[in-house]
Amino acid sequence: MKFIHLSDLHFHRSTRDNKEAEDVLNYIDNTYPDHKLIITGDTIDDGDELQCKNAMQALQKFKGRVYLCPGNHDFGAAGNFFSKERAERFDRLLTVPLEQGGTFTGDNTPVVNIVKDKIDEVMLIALDTNLETDHPFDFACGEVGDAQRSALDNILTSLTCAKTTKIVFFHHHAFIHNNPFMELKDARGLMRCLYHRVDVVLFGHKHVSKEWKNCNGIQYVLASDNSPGKEWAREISVHNGKVEVNPIAISEDAGKQS
Repeated sequence: MKFIHLSDLHFHRSTRDNKEAEDVLNYIDNTYPDHKLIITGDTIDDGDELQCKNAMQALQKFKGRVYLCPGNHDFGAAGNFFSKERAERFDRLLTVPLEQGGTFTGDNTPVVNIVKDKIDEVMLIALDTNLETDHPFDFACGEVGDAQRSALDNILTSLTCAKTTKIVFFHHHAFIHNNPFMELKDARGLMRCLYHRVDVVLFGHKHVSKEWKNCNGIQYVLASDNSPGKEWAREISVHNGKVEVNPIAISEDAGKQS
């Protein structure tokens, strides 16, 4: 079973501004028809309805094999002001039509999907790390919150199948500390909850690609840059319960080099 980690597609209203994001998705669809996608937030740029529709048009071919979590730009105007209306729109126009198995607004519960093939079972756990604030200097920060972290703990505690590979993904960067404009405020509490209990953690937000191996008791912690216009992403392979991470081409130029 193979997954591709993308992030920060930032679909705009104008189709002209979406060419790089569409090129990446079209290349993946044509080149890796069996790969599943995990997109760690900021699929759209500021929660606008037309942006949602443009993103849905580009992502509908991945229905059943794409998994999203929301970022600050998905839920807020210009990525700065949380908007309940925009958050609900994201669920209505993207989360539900793409059959994510749950919604992100209203209950502070992680969205869980179980993906299986003949050999492996993978649990995908999506978190909403958006901070619900009306202060523009706070909103690019993130927070899991006590309720969602407690629900996550219950999910991981009740998991009885040791062979299930667990991938947790969210938007805000887990290793930005003491930055009042970008940090995940309760990152340490989240990582304590995940310590030695999951196999892979994914996030985006900072537009910087980085990989940590065997970090905080987790086999792989992966940060994705903003994927549009990039040549490479990371492929997460799960086979017989073993996880491997490798670079994968997401553009024609990179595909010719590989």
